[in-house]
Amino acid sequence: MAKLKHNASPVALIGDVVRSRTRADRQALHDELSDALAEANRTVESEDSLVITVGDEFQGVYATLGQALHASFVVRAALHPRTDVRFGLGRGAVTTLDPERGIHDGPAYWAARDAITTAEERARKAQTRTSRTAYVGLEDEPATVAAVQSALDCLDFMVGSMSSTSREIFGGLMSGHTQHELAQRLGLSASAVSQRVRRDGIGVALEATQRLWGLP
Repeated sequence: MAKLKHNASPVALIGDVVRSRTRADRQALHDELSDALAEANRTVESEDSLVITVGDEFQGVYATLGQALHASFVVRAALHPRTDVRFGLGRGAVTTLDPERGIHDGPAYWAARDAITTAEERARKAQTRTSRTAYVGLEDEPATVAAVQSALDCLDFMVGSMSSTSREIFGGLMSGHTQHELAQRLGLSASAVSQRVRRDGIGVALEATQRLWGLP
């Protein structure tokens, strides 16, 4: 099977809030998004940190696809359950238009823009309604891009199908909290948390995300 290139171009990440116009508390939404991006910037090394650009859209640049995916999951977990997000990731050259405001352009961003449009279009279809993440890697082998996208589709389905409590457990474990800590926070028994990790696919989703984070 073809592999992602280890000396490949960087990966641009574009994200936006799903159905943001339905939120009446615009300032609260902006604050939540700012906090989520700050958490991702603290957690994941980047070439250019995530910043809000226009409205409820944000973008950043990462050296690897794994780092970009890691950042997307941190943001998604931080915003749950009040806010849902979609992501487009694209690999290619990056041109800096405004270094002070962190605004970029170039093939990586064009690819990421195409990817987020694809994710949005797929989410409108009943069979792919849980789609939230898409990747366009013009420098990578098509079979490899297809394999990565298949993994993302499965993860989006698993996470999108979890109950609110299970998604909170998933996000907490992804952020490094123990099952015992999460049980105390959620007012559950340690056994109940452990059962959810096994029954709801949380353990499988965690392993999948960790493997994806290692992608070059």
